[in-house]
Amino acid sequence: MIRIAALSLPILMMAAACAPGPDVAMSDGTQRACFMSDRIINFRAGQSASVYVKALGGDVFELQSSGYCRDLDSAISLGFTPLTGSSERTCVGDGIDINVAVAGASSNRCRARVVRKLSEEEVAALPSRYRP
Repeated sequence: MIRIAALSLPILMMAAACAPGPDVAMSDGTQRACFMSDRIINFRAGQSASVYVKALGGDVFELQSSGYCRDLDSAISLGFTPLTGSSERTCVGDGIDINVAVAGASSNRCRARVVRKLSEEEVAALPSRYRP
């Protein structure tokens, strides 16, 4: 009896880890918006902890860094590595590691979460300095 409970607990934990978090907006019958983190074509630092990235294909996503992400507004390039899974596919609600490269300085890393995919109207409404 104890063995059955001990074996079923890890299976339940794995199933729960695959479920979307409560803050991920999903409508019936649709999947979360995703992008390939190795196919980002542009980025801009937004207000405070926001980063806006433009993926190949034109979709724009908002990322929120957890804590202070040094030199984000003066970065010459950003590298993105998903925190979960084995692919480069990153979806709304997923965590991502950002490697910030600045000219003449050593790079640093920070963590962020993909908050949302912006609509075309939301992208157009962004101030030009934040629009990727």
